[in-house]
Amino acid sequence: MSVNSTSTLNRAEQLRQRRAQKTTNRASAARKSAPLKSTASSKPAPSVLLRGYQASTSVPLRKIPPMRVRRQYYYPLGSSGAEVRLPALPLIKPGIRLISAILLVICAMALYTLAFSDQFEVQTFQVAGLQRLSYADLEAVLKLEGSKIIEFNPEQAHEALRTAFPELGSIDIQVGLPAEVTIQVIERQPVFMWDKGDQVYWLDAEGVILPPRGEAEGLLRIESNVTPPLAISDSPQKGVVENPSSDSPTALWGQNVDTLLLKAINDLVFRLSSESNLVYNSIYGLGWQDPRGWEVYIGKNLENFEQKLTVYESIVEYFEKMGIHPQELVSVEFINAPFYK
Repeated sequence: MSVNSTSTLNRAEQLRQRRAQKTTNRASAARKSAPLKSTASSKPAPSVLLRGYQASTSVPLRKIPPMRVRRQYYYPLGSSGAEVRLPALPLIKPGIRLISAILLVICAMALYTLAFSDQFEVQTFQVAGLQRLSYADLEAVLKLEGSKIIEFNPEQAHEALRTAFPELGSIDIQVGLPAEVTIQVIERQPVFMWDKGDQVYWLDAEGVILPPRGEAEGLLRIESNVTPPLAISDSPQKGVVENPSSDSPTALWGQNVDTLLLKAINDLVFRLSSESNLVYNSIYGLGWQDPRGWEVYIGKNLENFEQKLTVYESIVEYFEKMGIHPQELVSVEFINAPFYK
């Protein structure tokens, strides 16, 4: 019994000694390896390669932007739940220079087309409102046929038509693309015919002098030895003033007859019979041809017009009572000193 107990204690002690020996061996192995690790840690860290860039721990790494992942589009195929993945188109963001270059090219192409394309060439134009004038008359002034629409200036065309044709009271010009020109006009209607003998002028209801163009019926004739008198607006003198001599009859076209003269003419038209023609003399002024065989003048100064007519009626009564028959004229230009020839 004692022999077994002694053997058991020996084996237990041997086991403890083995464990203590292993612990001692591990500690000594750890002490031997510690200097080697410190020596290795003092060495510089190896360089690192990142996408073609070489960097070290002493230099901060460059920040790399995150990768853009293209979106995927899935198209369902019916109710089965199956889907088809479609490729996504790349998103293009053009810069300012690219946009400017594209706009420049577009503008250059547009200008080239406007300048050289036959689509922008005026072949003909539309005109409405003509009565005595014709399409050929307007074309002779504008010269539109065969011209480019970009070369057409409506303001210059308006001024050219107004100068060439004073009988046009209203001119409206509309321009459209590719080559459309529309002209709307209103012609003045002549009312009086001023007959100078070697030259004839037409007058409308507003007293505008018009060229005799085409046919006009029912005009009231005014016989005269001078051209239609015009008023001097800035002159302190009243009444009418004859025009300065001019070799060209077109110098008066588009101008206005004196306002007082025009008013007197309109008053005489309503007072006189249809058989009485109006007359205007450079010396005696405005008058009319009396059916009894003489001319009656009321003068250049058309003030006191009603009084002059009253005086003339009194003179006619006196002629009939006394049996007097003037051979040439009766003048009531001066109310206090009328005379006859």
